[in-house]
Amino acid sequence: MDPQIKEKILQFETFINDVLKEDLAKLAEKLNAKNADVAEFLQLKSVITTFQNTNVEKTGFKTKVDIGNNFFIQAHVPDASKILLDVGLGHYIEFTLDEALVIINIRIKLLEQQIVNLRKAIARTNAHIKLILIAIRDLQGMRENV
Repeated sequence: MDPQIKEKILQFETFINDVLKEDLAKLAEKLNAKNADVAEFLQLKSVITTFQNTNVEKTGFKTKVDIGNNFFIQAHVPDASKILLDVGLGHYIEFTLDEALVIINIRIKLLEQQIVNLRKAIARTNAHIKLILIAIRDLQGMRENV
């Protein structure tokens, strides 16, 4: 095989391994983080809905709080009608439960759109990898029906 072709094949393989597969791993990591965020918001939404349906928001409730290293203490929340939500950059704002549900629904929609965009980016990167592999096969003269 021609040394120039071997060099091109090596460059393509290096690009796949060093750039595209690394990009794919980063995108997958971001996707997992966004999915975890959505799950957390859905769980919070469920808790708020349960509070509203059982009137716990007015009567309060008892719970156990993890103070670190799986050590729990019992806590009593006398008024659960308001909640603090992280709005970003470590800032928390107090909302009523109804207001919190509106904010949570907006955040879930935003995260779902980001997930769609990440999935498209992952598909695009996978397509680039496949395209380069086809080009490598063409250069090697071993192209089969794909």
